[in-house]
Amino acid sequence: MFNIKIENFEGPLDLLLYFIKRDKIDIYDIPITQITNEYISVIDEAKKLDVSIAGEFLFMASMLLRIKTQMLLPRQINDESLDIEDPRIDLVAQLLEYKKYKSIANKLKNLHFENKGSFFRNSSKVVYDQSPNASDFLNEVTLYDISKIFKDAVNNAPTQDSFEIYRETVSLKDQQDFILQQFNNDKILSLKNLVKKLETKLKIIVTFLALLEMIKRSEIICSQKENFEDIEIKLIIAEA
Repeated sequence: MFNIKIENFEGPLDLLLYFIKRDKIDIYDIPITQITNEYISVIDEAKKLDVSIAGEFLFMASMLLRIKTQMLLPRQINDESLDIEDPRIDLVAQLLEYKKYKSIANKLKNLHFENKGSFFRNSSKVVYDQSPNASDFLNEVTLYDISKIFKDAVNNAPTQDSFEIYRETVSLKDQQDFILQQFNNDKILSLKNLVKKLETKLKIIVTFLALLEMIKRSEIICSQKENFEDIEIKLIIAEA
């Protein structure tokens, strides 16, 4: 008999599984007398060592004694010579369930030790729990980069020697719709190509404001592969 301390086992089922594994017992055909005797011996040894025994261990001891007594009584056998009143059935079911969860717990414990020194990089995909910051959608692009293109467009807009004064109506909503209409099937738009389609300085200015508003509302992302290159506008929402 091994020297066993009760506190080494997480519960009575853990102790029973130890006996089964140690003696290579078939869990479906437990020699109840042998298991019961060893189980009670462990509890008696613990008492001698003045070890506090949890009530669940004592409850299991009484259950094993009851099963042992039932095993001594004659039981009903069916036509296939199978014992249909085997008192060990409930105990086997508990052991199998406990064994399954113990195995899962061990796997999780091993994963913890294997990965406790590892640190994983966060996903590059940005997920927002709150209203996003417009700067998150300017991928390697500054407002200076965008404003510089629009400033060049304003400076290079056609000049007129004579002017006819009239009020030009260009709304922010109209230019937002205009921007959306310019996207191709890949949902990518060149900022320089967009600017080329604007005929007046007022439209250039309002379109610039519309672009900033769409970035703020997380409808588009602006990105630039290299300094001084064209800026790509990517649509990230479906058109309304």
